[in-house]
Amino acid sequence: MKVAGLLVCLLATAVAVYSEAPGSTAKNTAARTTAAVPSRQPILDPALITENDVRGWLDMWQRRLGLTEWKIETKIVRLNQLQKGTIANIHWSLPKRTAVIKVLDPIDSTLARSEVARDTELSVVHELVHLTMAKLPLDGGDTDLEEETVKKISVALMALERPTPVDTHH
Repeated sequence: MKVAGLLVCLLATAVAVYSEAPGSTAKNTAARTTAAVPSRQPILDPALITENDVRGWLDMWQRRLGLTEWKIETKIVRLNQLQKGTIANIHWSLPKRTAVIKVLDPIDSTLARSEVARDTELSVVHELVHLTMAKLPLDGGDTDLEEETVKKISVALMALERPTPVDTHH
């Protein structure tokens, strides 16, 4: 009964925090969107990934993608701190060469526990690929083509790293 009550509270909170936010069209920001994933019971063990895990993935992929001149911060955040329909995002400043990547806290994930770490690493790679494209003259009002390209590159990079099936819901 307590679990059912907790689920009702979580769902009510999720509905309450999902007010429509206007889409950002700024040239120096990007957000990653995901398709709907079948609902599962929320993960109640936030230790599935740690800030150190995320930082380790960032350090490795930042080197591999040639972004070592950037100062990049990572944050594990709750669902209500991300734009509706996203599980991660990046905001950057080209002149300062700084960026912040936010990834979804596992407590809010709908993925199976076994998929959370790999999916979070994929999120980090995905956001770093956005950063590699930051200088390109992209249309901030229409990011569908950019997202499709970033998704394909990110999934391919992860497949090269660990040749196991990658969930393609990103």
